[in-house]
Amino acid sequence: MSLISSICGMLYDSRGFLGDGCVNINEKGFIESVSKIPKSEKSFNFNKYIIGPGLIDLHVHLRGLDLSYKEDEESGTKSALQSGITLVVDMPNTRPRLDNPKSIKLKLNSLKEKSYTDYSVYSSIPKNTSDIEEILKLPIAGFKIYPEDLGSKIEIIKEVLKLNKLIILHPEMPEAERINDEENISRGILRGCNLESASVHYLHKVNNRAKIHVTHASCPSTVFEAKKFGYTVDVTPHHLFYNSHNQGCYYRVNPPLRDETTRQNLLKLFLDGYVDALCSDHAPHSLKEKENFKTCPSGIPWLGTWPWIIFRLVKYNLISIQGFFYYMSYSPSIILNLKNYGLIEKGYRGNIIAIDKDKVWRFTNTFSKAPYYGHFLEENYGFVKSAFIGGKLVFDENGLIEKTDTINPFNNFS
Repeated sequence: MSLISSICGMLYDSRGFLGDGCVNINEKGFIESVSKIPKSEKSFNFNKYIIGPGLIDLHVHLRGLDLSYKEDEESGTKSALQSGITLVVDMPNTRPRLDNPKSIKLKLNSLKEKSYTDYSVYSSIPKNTSDIEEILKLPIAGFKIYPEDLGSKIEIIKEVLKLNKLIILHPEMPEAERINDEENISRGILRGCNLESASVHYLHKVNNRAKIHVTHASCPSTVFEAKKFGYTVDVTPHHLFYNSHNQGCYYRVNPPLRDETTRQNLLKLFLDGYVDALCSDHAPHSLKEKENFKTCPSGIPWLGTWPWIIFRLVKYNLISIQGFFYYMSYSPSIILNLKNYGLIEKGYRGNIIAIDKDKVWRFTNTFSKAPYYGHFLEENYGFVKSAFIGGKLVFDENGLIEKTDTINPFNNFS
């Protein structure tokens, strides 16, 4: 099979340093071989930089459809490329909501047309059990359970949990949804850790055999509850690095930011290896929507920068480079049950990034429709020089941004 590119440099993935060499990508967009010297006539030499697998964000809100004024599949995935993310999985709380085959098909078509990265989407819990069979015929990554579903849709959830499909849980009980317009300190108390861990325990009682992934856990007790039942769990950079003293709309998230002691304990659990993956929970809104404190929606829009806030942990020797790739690429692929993402290995998807591990910088420009407010302009460590999708250069530090053939990897399972 002919090769379309060779990408050369210091090769790393979750297994560690693999040596100086080249990743050779075939015309189908997958790794054909790894070699000491380039095998393709078209080669990219990053001999001073890290070459690693593209990052995976398994929890993003790309909006789109009727909410395209906030963000859409093009602007969101362009922003993802900017930070080295080459596969995103979109959440279903869109408008229309992705809880039926018609809406999911509409969303998948929009992603196919507009996405600059590989992509997939979760289904929401459907309104009717009769829709489940048709939804399962579509190339979705799994089903997402929101807090309100644990009250109003529990009988349908029981049916979904019987399926051999990934279930993503937003870990809060329905009562949490009544708390919104208080400041972050009060929200952290009223939407307490007890509501998080209780939701994990409750779902386990409903079905103790389902494949559950608990997303954006904000409390140590939630992590412990998830691990007790053998579930995987991820955390976000905002719950690791910010606390409830960060006030105002720009820091309003669900689950809420916690007190400093809880934040430190969550960070310690992550550093001690209790957490399986990292995700962004990228949640863009318009500037106008974020102006009114009483009505502003929750979410931080930082798809274009968040991995390099995390990379500061590498800079300070708190996690290794291979640990970074584990939490940001390999482990998300395992959670999603993807067999050919997340490693530099023959047969794996040729989504590759080149990283300058020593660069320190501040984020100023974004492709996202949601502005990156000054609140989030901390120093970033590590910098994406270039990003490749299926072996084709789609982003570089000079501002190149190009669309290539992107895929939904779950088409393989449809």
